[in-house]
Amino acid sequence: MAPDLLRAAAASTLLLAAAPAPATVPAVLEPKPASVCPAEALRITTEHSLSQAVATAPNGTAFCIEAGLHRLQSAQPKRGQRFFGEPGAILSGAAILGGFRAVDGVWVAAGIATPAPARGVCKAGYEACQWPEAVFLDGKPLQAVADRAQLQPGRFFHDRLRNEFVLAEAPDGRLVEVARARYALFGAAADVTVQGLTFEKYANPPQEGAVRGDGPNWRIEDCDFRLNSGAGVSVGPYGQVLRSRIHDNGQIGATADGADILFEGNAIYGNNRSGFDPSWDAGGIKVTVSQNVVFRNNDVHHNDGPGLWCDESCENTTFEGNRVSYNSSAGIFFELSSKAVIRNNVLVQNNQEGAPWYWGAEIQIAASEGAMVHDNVLVVRESGRAIMLIDQNRWKVGGGFYKTRDNRVTDNEITFLGRGSAGGVSDAAPNAENFGIIERGGNLFDRNRYRTVTGAPAPRFVWGSVEMDFANFRGRGQEKQGSLTVGFSAPR
Repeated sequence: MAPDLLRAAAASTLLLAAAPAPATVPAVLEPKPASVCPAEALRITTEHSLSQAVATAPNGTAFCIEAGLHRLQSAQPKRGQRFFGEPGAILSGAAILGGFRAVDGVWVAAGIATPAPARGVCKAGYEACQWPEAVFLDGKPLQAVADRAQLQPGRFFHDRLRNEFVLAEAPDGRLVEVARARYALFGAAADVTVQGLTFEKYANPPQEGAVRGDGPNWRIEDCDFRLNSGAGVSVGPYGQVLRSRIHDNGQIGATADGADILFEGNAIYGNNRSGFDPSWDAGGIKVTVSQNVVFRNNDVHHNDGPGLWCDESCENTTFEGNRVSYNSSAGIFFELSSKAVIRNNVLVQNNQEGAPWYWGAEIQIAASEGAMVHDNVLVVRESGRAIMLIDQNRWKVGGGFYKTRDNRVTDNEITFLGRGSAGGVSDAAPNAENFGIIERGGNLFDRNRYRTVTGAPAPRFVWGSVEMDFANFRGRGQEKQGSLTVGFSAPR
């Protein structure tokens, strides 16, 4: 057993003792040494136009991006082109904003880009999240507000009618930047490689990456995606995102759709800083309409939204060896989909915002079938949920209903730090097609080991629409070989 596997996720020695990680859970992969550009690579200095170099170079060209800050670079790669960054190479989508004037106690500067259209749904208090124009003061992002009256230090207002940016604090002698370029690298070309680069402060729309690889077989490795307005990175069929840091982006860390997609060895944290509603789309990673997706050995923590999320027609998805902790809603979320393997993951105190009903589970299977959930280690926060199957008689586009059936939850180790729950739940009406599907749909919990820390109440279990204790859960045919230990005393 390796307690250090949880050290980055757990905040106290209690958690380390309460939820030891099985030795089968590997650590997040370390980045490769800083990339060395191939000898044949075309060198791009901070004075060059990457867009022009890419447009004039043939398929398969390698580019070496020199160390330093490359402002407002945006390029559409061709088939097989490769992009390598020297250590310290940064592509920035931000322009320097100047020309401020003092007006009635605030500072106003003319906008330097055409405002983009709004997209998405915002949380309360973040009503300006939908617009990608962002402002940075000495490198730190300011929160956008929807009304001039909401201005205060740490915030900015974009007057879209006048295309003016308004600050509450004097910008004299400070670096003010505004996200302007939409994408760093984008397009439908195949076989593009991106390695060793930092991408920051792009004004990309929600649900699209600052690097947006729509074509097949984009390979992204050892990169850093930060402070972009939408997603840090997005890939399509056969896309791979490896050993990268994806953090502090406006809406979500990464997105993807298509077949045979891999996210491996990434650190994904602090995303959704702009305040999108996670029930719309936000958090760590979200993949949709995809087959054969693998999330492996990622460290996913402190995102505002779910940690790892596969939603809508995902088929044959694997979540293995991930550490998922302290995200604001569900840890691993499998929704409107079929056939998943969720194994050997460590999940610690997700659902930090306390979702209502039975939402926000460490592992949440909603309106999905054929999920095999086994050999995971879970630490469930006060009033949290462990593993939940959820059915709401949800209708499919094209006809019929999604079925929460044939899901097997076995051999998991679950520690409750306070009140908590687990099981399968439905609010389908008695006349609904899916009424009773939790109980009669071939779903099974067995051989799971539940325990509570000293002083915490026994967890509650739900099956169908009825909440019960562990003995009655077993009486419903569940956990015939499972166990519950109440009052586990963690060594100090």
